[in-house]
Amino acid sequence: MHVLTVRALLMCAAAAGAVGWTANRLSTGAGGPLLILPWVSLAAVAAVSVGLLVLGVRVKRHQDGAHPQRFDPLVAARTAAAAQAAAWAGAMLTGWHAAVAVEQLALVSVRSDQGPLWAGLAHAAAGLVLVVVGWIVEGFCKLPPEDPDAEEGAEYRRGREKELPEGEGGYAREIRPRGRRRPHGRNAR
Repeated sequence: MHVLTVRALLMCAAAAGAVGWTANRLSTGAGGPLLILPWVSLAAVAAVSVGLLVLGVRVKRHQDGAHPQRFDPLVAARTAAAAQAAAWAGAMLTGWHAAVAVEQLALVSVRSDQGPLWAGLAHAAAGLVLVVVGWIVEGFCKLPPEDPDAEEGAEYRRGREKELPEGEGGYAREIRPRGRRRPHGRNAR
């Protein structure tokens, strides 16, 4: 799993914005609807953000030493994956709806109903909140750079002071082929 970067999230938002702008131009040009999410989806984004923050705080409290015996390490890995997914979804939501809002800004002087503009701005802001929450929670799930429990001479420490061997991130090890004897005669099948 790769760490989130600002550059990658900005590229995702820009790509979603380009696709959203093009799709909305095609839809409205053909007499179709404006392609924005309904207002009720803001409640779903808020629920995801709050749930992700709760999970992230649990992981952070565990790393700070609270209740170490009652914590499953897979929870941290799943929380980090959910945080990344939320950040990517937030970047796409922000890009798409920001492009729609920019297009609607051009129509302010000729349209009496500004509902689509406000919906686009609200959804773009909600997507930005989702990106920030995902970024913060992913930071909660990172291991410290040094593991005090690791032995000093251990080959595969979390601090990664030694260079890993090639192949599968250091997990591949040399396997020596065993000399197998094949049965001969009537026992061979």
